[in-house]
Amino acid sequence: MARKTKEDAEQTRQAILDSALQTFYEKGFARATFDEIAKRINLTKGAVYWHFRNKTDLIAALIQQKISDHRRVTPVISLENLAELRQAVVSRSKNIEHDADYRRFVFFMIYRMEWSEAVLAKVWPEIGELVELPEKILCEALQKMQKQGEIKKDVDIPVLRDTLVSLWKGILGKYVAGYQAKESLSEMVGKSFDMVINSVKVEKK
Repeated sequence: MARKTKEDAEQTRQAILDSALQTFYEKGFARATFDEIAKRINLTKGAVYWHFRNKTDLIAALIQQKISDHRRVTPVISLENLAELRQAVVSRSKNIEHDADYRRFVFFMIYRMEWSEAVLAKVWPEIGELVELPEKILCEALQKMQKQGEIKKDVDIPVLRDTLVSLWKGILGKYVAGYQAKESLSEMVGKSFDMVINSVKVEKK
Protein backbone atom coordinates (compact mmCIF):
# COMPACT_ATOMS: atom_id res chain seq x y z
CA MET A 1 0.00 0.00 0.00
CA ALA A 2 2.82 2.40 0.84
CA ARG A 3 4.42 1.83 -2.53
CA LYS A 4 1.14 2.53 -4.32
CA THR A 5 0.80 5.77 -2.39
CA LYS A 6 4.30 6.80 -3.45
CA GLU A 7 3.55 5.92 -7.06
CA ASP A 8 0.29 7.87 -6.92
CA ALA A 9 2.12 10.89 -5.54
CA GLU A 10 4.69 10.72 -8.34
CA GLN A 11 1.94 10.45 -10.95
CA THR A 12 0.21 13.48 -9.45
CA ARG A 13 3.47 15.42 -9.43
CA GLN A 14 4.03 14.57 -13.09
CA ALA A 15 0.49 15.60 -13.97
CA ILE A 16 1.08 18.94 -12.25
CA LEU A 17 4.28 19.51 -14.22
CA ASP A 18 2.53 18.70 -17.50
CA SER A 19 -0.36 21.00 -16.64
CA ALA A 20 2.03 23.76 -15.57
CA LEU A 21 3.91 23.64 -18.88
CA GLN A 22 0.69 23.97 -20.87
CA THR A 23 -0.56 26.78 -18.63
CA PHE A 24 2.74 28.68 -18.74
CA TYR A 25 2.83 28.24 -22.52
CA GLU A 26 -0.68 29.66 -22.96
CA LYS A 27 -0.72 32.38 -20.30
CA GLY A 28 2.88 33.16 -19.46
CA PHE A 29 4.60 32.61 -16.15
CA ALA A 30 3.38 35.76 -14.41
CA ARG A 31 -0.31 35.29 -15.27
CA ALA A 32 -0.52 31.56 -14.59
CA THR A 33 -1.95 30.54 -11.22
CA PHE A 34 -1.97 27.37 -9.15
CA ASP A 35 -5.79 27.41 -9.44
CA GLU A 36 -5.58 27.14 -13.24
CA ILE A 37 -2.86 24.50 -13.12
CA ALA A 38 -4.95 22.44 -10.68
CA LYS A 39 -8.24 22.77 -12.58
CA ARG A 40 -6.71 21.37 -15.77
CA ILE A 41 -6.16 18.04 -14.05
CA ASN A 42 -9.09 18.10 -11.62
CA LEU A 43 -7.03 18.79 -8.51
CA THR A 44 -7.37 21.34 -5.75
CA LYS A 45 -4.94 24.21 -5.38
CA GLY A 46 -3.88 22.67 -2.09
CA ALA A 47 -2.78 19.51 -3.88
CA VAL A 48 -0.45 21.56 -6.07
CA TYR A 49 0.94 23.34 -3.00
CA TRP A 50 1.58 19.97 -1.37
CA HIS A 51 4.08 19.20 -4.12
CA PHE A 52 5.43 22.71 -4.82
CA ARG A 53 5.70 25.63 -2.41
CA ASN A 54 5.41 28.28 -5.14
CA LYS A 55 5.69 28.88 -8.87
CA THR A 56 9.44 29.36 -8.63
CA ASP A 57 9.88 25.84 -7.23
CA LEU A 58 7.48 24.54 -9.87
CA ILE A 59 9.33 26.08 -12.81
CA ALA A 60 12.67 24.92 -11.42
CA ALA A 61 11.38 21.33 -11.27
CA LEU A 62 9.92 21.63 -14.76
CA ILE A 63 13.22 22.86 -16.20
CA GLN A 64 15.19 20.09 -14.51
CA GLN A 65 12.82 17.45 -15.83
CA LYS A 66 12.70 18.71 -19.42
CA ILE A 67 16.46 19.06 -19.67
CA SER A 68 16.91 15.56 -18.27
CA ASP A 69 14.30 14.11 -20.64
CA HIS A 70 15.82 15.84 -23.66
CA ARG A 71 19.32 14.62 -22.85
CA ARG A 72 18.04 11.08 -22.48
CA VAL A 73 16.52 10.97 -25.98
CA THR A 74 19.14 13.09 -27.76
CA PRO A 75 21.81 10.92 -29.38
CA VAL A 76 25.39 11.57 -28.36
CA ILE A 77 27.29 12.68 -31.45
CA SER A 78 31.01 13.39 -31.47
CA LEU A 79 32.16 16.68 -32.96
CA GLU A 80 35.36 15.63 -34.66
CA ASN A 81 34.73 17.39 -37.98
CA LEU A 82 32.33 19.78 -39.74
CA ALA A 83 30.18 16.93 -41.08
CA GLU A 84 29.55 15.61 -37.56
CA LEU A 85 28.86 19.13 -36.29
CA ARG A 86 26.24 19.63 -38.99
CA GLN A 87 24.69 16.25 -38.17
CA ALA A 88 24.46 17.19 -34.48
CA VAL A 89 22.72 20.50 -35.22
CA VAL A 90 20.25 18.97 -37.68
CA SER A 91 19.53 16.03 -35.35
CA ARG A 92 18.69 18.39 -32.53
CA SER A 93 16.37 20.30 -34.87
CA LYS A 94 14.56 17.09 -35.81
CA ASN A 95 14.08 16.17 -32.15
CA ILE A 96 12.37 19.51 -31.55
CA GLU A 97 10.22 19.08 -34.68
CA HIS A 98 8.91 15.73 -33.50
CA ASP A 99 8.29 16.60 -29.83
CA ALA A 100 5.44 19.09 -29.39
CA ASP A 101 5.80 19.07 -25.62
CA TYR A 102 9.47 20.00 -25.82
CA ARG A 103 8.65 22.74 -28.36
CA ARG A 104 6.36 24.35 -25.79
CA PHE A 105 9.17 24.16 -23.26
CA VAL A 106 11.65 25.74 -25.70
CA PHE A 107 9.17 28.52 -26.45
CA PHE A 108 8.76 29.19 -22.75
CA MET A 109 12.54 29.19 -22.24
CA ILE A 110 13.19 31.59 -25.11
CA TYR A 111 10.50 34.09 -24.16
CA ARG A 112 11.24 34.42 -20.46
CA MET A 113 11.31 38.24 -20.29
CA GLU A 114 8.63 38.32 -17.59
CA TRP A 115 10.64 36.22 -15.13
CA SER A 116 11.58 38.07 -11.95
CA GLU A 117 15.12 38.21 -10.58
CA ALA A 118 14.08 35.79 -7.83
CA VAL A 119 12.91 33.24 -10.38
CA LEU A 120 16.06 33.61 -12.49
CA ALA A 121 18.25 33.21 -9.41
CA LYS A 122 16.44 29.98 -8.54
CA VAL A 123 16.59 28.36 -11.97
CA TRP A 124 19.78 29.85 -13.44
CA PRO A 125 22.00 26.84 -12.58
CA GLU A 126 19.83 24.74 -14.89
CA ILE A 127 19.34 27.44 -17.55
CA GLY A 128 22.99 28.41 -17.43
CA GLU A 129 24.08 24.86 -18.13
CA LEU A 130 21.53 24.56 -20.92
CA VAL A 131 22.64 27.80 -22.59
CA GLU A 132 26.36 28.02 -21.88
CA LEU A 133 27.63 24.44 -22.01
CA PRO A 134 26.78 23.86 -25.72
CA GLU A 135 28.50 27.15 -26.60
CA LYS A 136 31.66 26.06 -24.80
CA ILE A 137 31.61 22.66 -26.49
CA LEU A 138 30.95 24.30 -29.87
CA CYS A 139 33.87 26.70 -29.45
CA GLU A 140 36.24 23.88 -28.50
CA ALA A 141 35.06 21.79 -31.48
CA LEU A 142 35.53 24.67 -33.92
CA GLN A 143 39.02 25.36 -32.57
CA LYS A 144 39.89 21.71 -33.06
CA MET A 145 38.60 21.78 -36.64
CA GLN A 146 40.65 24.88 -37.34
CA LYS A 147 43.80 23.11 -36.11
CA GLN A 148 42.89 20.14 -38.30
CA GLY A 149 42.81 22.42 -41.32
CA GLU A 150 39.05 22.32 -41.96
CA ILE A 151 38.47 25.97 -41.05
CA LYS A 152 40.55 28.84 -42.42
CA LYS A 153 43.35 30.01 -40.13
CA ASP A 154 42.27 33.67 -40.18
CA VAL A 155 38.75 32.89 -38.90
CA ASP A 156 37.96 34.26 -35.42
CA ILE A 157 36.51 31.16 -33.74
CA PRO A 158 34.59 32.93 -30.93
CA VAL A 159 32.93 35.14 -33.55
CA LEU A 160 32.09 32.09 -35.67
CA ARG A 161 30.65 30.37 -32.60
CA ASP A 162 28.53 33.40 -31.73
CA THR A 163 27.30 33.62 -35.33
CA LEU A 164 26.20 29.98 -35.36
CA VAL A 165 24.56 30.23 -31.94
CA SER A 166 22.72 33.45 -32.85
CA LEU A 167 21.57 31.91 -36.11
CA TRP A 168 20.29 28.84 -34.27
CA LYS A 169 18.45 30.89 -31.65
CA GLY A 170 16.89 33.15 -34.28
CA ILE A 171 15.58 30.32 -36.45
CA LEU A 172 14.42 28.33 -33.42
CA GLY A 173 12.70 31.36 -31.91
CA LYS A 174 10.66 31.95 -35.06
CA TYR A 175 9.82 28.28 -35.35
CA VAL A 176 8.51 27.78 -31.82
CA ALA A 177 6.62 31.08 -32.01
CA GLY A 178 4.57 29.68 -34.90
CA TYR A 179 6.35 31.32 -37.83
CA GLN A 180 5.05 29.61 -40.96
CA ALA A 181 7.84 28.62 -43.32
CA LYS A 182 7.86 26.40 -46.39
CA GLU A 183 10.71 24.38 -44.95
CA SER A 184 11.00 22.37 -41.77
CA LEU A 185 13.13 23.52 -38.85
CA SER A 186 15.85 21.01 -39.68
CA GLU A 187 15.93 22.10 -43.33
CA MET A 188 16.20 25.78 -42.40
CA VAL A 189 18.90 25.08 -39.82
CA GLY A 190 20.86 22.86 -42.22
CA LYS A 191 20.81 25.41 -45.06
CA SER A 192 21.74 28.29 -42.75
CA PHE A 193 24.56 26.26 -41.23
CA ASP A 194 25.91 25.49 -44.71
CA MET A 195 25.82 29.16 -45.74
CA VAL A 196 27.97 30.18 -42.78
CA ILE A 197 30.36 27.22 -42.79
CA ASN A 198 30.91 27.33 -46.56
CA SER A 199 32.31 30.84 -46.15
CA VAL A 200 34.94 29.81 -43.60
CA LYS A 201 35.91 26.25 -44.44
CA VAL A 202 39.04 25.31 -46.35
CA GLU A 203 38.21 24.07 -49.81
CA LYS A 204 39.79 20.73 -50.61
CA LYS A 205 41.84 20.66 -53.80
